[in-house]
Amino acid sequence: MGTRVYKFGGTSVGSPDRIRTVMDLVAAEPADVTRLVVVSAFGGVTDDLIGAMDTALRRSGSHADQVEAVRRRHESVVRELVAAEQQDAVLAEIGHLFRDLGELLDGIYLLRECTSRTRDAIMGVGERASAPIIAAAMRTRGMPAVALDARTMIRTDDAFGEANVDFAETATLTQAAIDELPSGTVAVVTGFIASTDSGVQTTLGRSGSDYTATILGGALKAEKVIIWTDVDGVLSADPRLVPAAFTLPALSYREAGEMAYFGAKVLHPRTMRPLLDDAIPLEIKNTLNPAAAGTRIHAESVASEGAVKAVTAVRDIALIMVEGAGMVGVPGISGRT
Repeated sequence: MGTRVYKFGGTSVGSPDRIRTVMDLVAAEPADVTRLVVVSAFGGVTDDLIGAMDTALRRSGSHADQVEAVRRRHESVVRELVAAEQQDAVLAEIGHLFRDLGELLDGIYLLRECTSRTRDAIMGVGERASAPIIAAAMRTRGMPAVALDARTMIRTDDAFGEANVDFAETATLTQAAIDELPSGTVAVVTGFIASTDSGVQTTLGRSGSDYTATILGGALKAEKVIIWTDVDGVLSADPRLVPAAFTLPALSYREAGEMAYFGAKVLHPRTMRPLLDDAIPLEIKNTLNPAAAGTRIHAESVASEGAVKAVTAVRDIALIMVEGAGMVGVPGISGRT
């Protein structure tokens, strides 16, 4: 039995209707494969958490009111999508999570300090709330599903904000977690977060939920990883600059990595790293337009019809040339210029 990993970003889980679409897409996948669904925080929630941190740090308003607004949003999704007999358990879990969040923010307010460790603890609250809600919504629909906390699966160092993954330990922990699941169960996994050996929460940095999906895909040697987002795939150029830009049907890992490094926003360069050794394909598809073919990224390069496959650009960069005979032979000058 193979494994497939699906990642849904904040836009894809941004409302009850969008979550219903997510469930439709997962239900349409083969039931005889192990299905892992990596979810981000509901759209906008991470920004709300950052706002609450800033409010507490600056003492510029009521961070408690901001937390309560986020909590109510999650409660409303539970009321709409989760069966009545499951709601109490889910709401209790969410309530405990937001009480802990409130205490962390109170600490920031009192100390007027927010360490990188505390910031990571707060930044992952959205994912820790969305995963159990979506898993419960799937069970309400009749899909066997369980929420898994990525902190028990992905092991990192303590470089808070953009932690480095211990891939060997992560593979062992991930396989053990999946082996415990009954056959046919959908595993809904928190994106973006991980933990150190001592159990301290860390985050994976920009595009962290994408990275979660490929880390798990690599650990389980998945058939493929699908990142569901709000665009049809990787575009040949920035459509704001090139109106005729089109979706690229296929890219190699190297091509996609170079595009990401030089400005393409769909992927972070490190997202593909966990897939390279086993040549696991990565697909980019649109939750809002699931019929679109998307972009398939894999080991082999595919020739394009034109001379150039894609164009990217890095903005707001200045090149400074420093010249002068007085600098010749001065120690350190070459290193700085």
